Amino acid sequence: MSTDADRNAGGARDAENAGIASAPSSARQRGARRQSWIVPVTAAVLGAAFLAIYLGHHNVGMAVSGLLIMLGYAAVLVIGSRRSEAVSLLRGETGDERARSIEQRASALTLHVLALVLVGGYIVALIRGHESGTWAGLCAVLGGTYLLSTVVLTRRG
Repeated sequence: MSTDADRNAGGARDAENAGIASAPSSARQRGARRQSWIVPVTAAVLGAAFLAIYLGHHNVGMAVSGLLIMLGYAAVLVIGSRRSEAVSLLRGETGDERARSIEQRASALTLHVLALVLVGGYIVALIRGHESGTWAGLCAVLGGTYLLSTVVLTRRG
């Protein structure tokens, strides 16, 4: 038979255990919040880089346009991620297994499309007799990255 003191002690232990269990969760949430700002901040930094580069080339129109486009993209990500799952994924919020799966499938599809575009561009450049070094270099980066990542990921488990 348990007494009130036993039940209170058990409740205190449960509260401590809950506190311990929730600490990593809140740390994980803080990390996820920080990570979700990487894409918008990167967009803003790239906008600033476009501004500096185009101003250096005395092209004010492109400088302002590049900055506004990138800041607009960052704003859409921040505001739209609250309402749209697709926008939140573009922002980098891959908090659950389903979101990570969608992100992984989208990345794989992007890889396949880029492979087709790069190889197609290389072939078209060869057929037209144009310089194909840029296309060949991009194809080499794509293929090398794919091969290296496949080897590394299969060895990691």
